[in-house]
Amino acid sequence: MLINTVILFLKDLLPIFILLCLLKVNNANAVISKKVIFIIVLLSIFGVIATFKLLPLIGEMWDGTGIEILQTIEVLLVYVLLVFSYSNVALSKYSSVKQLYFISSAIVIFVTLNTSVFIVFLDSYITSSEFIKHIIAGLAIGLGICFSFSFLMYFLLIWLNKKQRYLVIYTFWALFLTGQLSQIINLLQQVDIIQSSAALWDSSTLVEDSSEYGHLLKTLFGYEARPSSEFIMVYLGSLLVLYSYFFIQLRYKISESKQPEGRNYEH
Repeated sequence: MLINTVILFLKDLLPIFILLCLLKVNNANAVISKKVIFIIVLLSIFGVIATFKLLPLIGEMWDGTGIEILQTIEVLLVYVLLVFSYSNVALSKYSSVKQLYFISSAIVIFVTLNTSVFIVFLDSYITSSEFIKHIIAGLAIGLGICFSFSFLMYFLLIWLNKKQRYLVIYTFWALFLTGQLSQIINLLQQVDIIQSSAALWDSSTLVEDSSEYGHLLKTLFGYEARPSSEFIMVYLGSLLVLYSYFFIQLRYKISESKQPEGRNYEH
C-alpha cells in the first residue's frame, strides 16, 4: 500500500509540480499576482470537488465512456491553451492579459484533472482502516519526492536559462506537453473509440510502465513501453507543432531586433 500511494503521487500529482516549474521558467513575462493565484487555487478546489461528486454521473455519459472522453477533452484544452500562450498574438504587448488567462485556465484544468484522479484512487484505499498508516506514510514520502524533484528541476532550468540554453529548456517543455497529450490515445483506446494496433516495440524489459521509473519517465516525456503507431503519430505531430511555434517565435524576435531604433517594441 505504501508503494501504491507513492506511485499515485508520481503518476497523478508530480505532473502538476513539473508543469508549474516549466511555466515559471518559460513564461517570465507573465506575472501572476497573489489575487490570481488565490482564484486559481479556489477554482481548482471547486473543480476537484465537483468532478469527484459528479464522477458516477459522468461515467454513465456517452454509453459509459464519459470519464475517458472528459479527460481527453481536458488534456486537449490544456495543450491548446499552453501552446497558444506561446504564439506571437499571446506574447504581444496588447495581449499580456490574454496570455495570463490562457496559462491560468490551463493550470486550473490540469490541476482539476490530475488531482481528481488521484483522490478517486486514494478514496478507494482509505475505506480500509488497516491501510491508514501506510497511506499517511505514502502521502508524506510522495509529497517529499514531488517537492524534491520539482525543486531540482527548477534549479536546473534556472541554470540553463542563465547559460542561455533556451532550446534545451524548450525541449523539456515540448517533451512534457507532448507526453501529456499523447495519453489521449491510451484513453480513447480503452473505450474502443480508437482501435489499438500492434505495439511497434517493447521496452518493458528495460523500464516497465507500471514501475516507479516508468511513471516518472511517463510524466517527463510520455514514456510508453509498448507504443502503438497511433501513439507515435500523435507524439511526433505534437512535437512538430511545438517546435514550429518555437522557431516562428525565434524568427519573430530576430525580426523585431532588426527594427529601426527609436521605436519601442515591448512584449
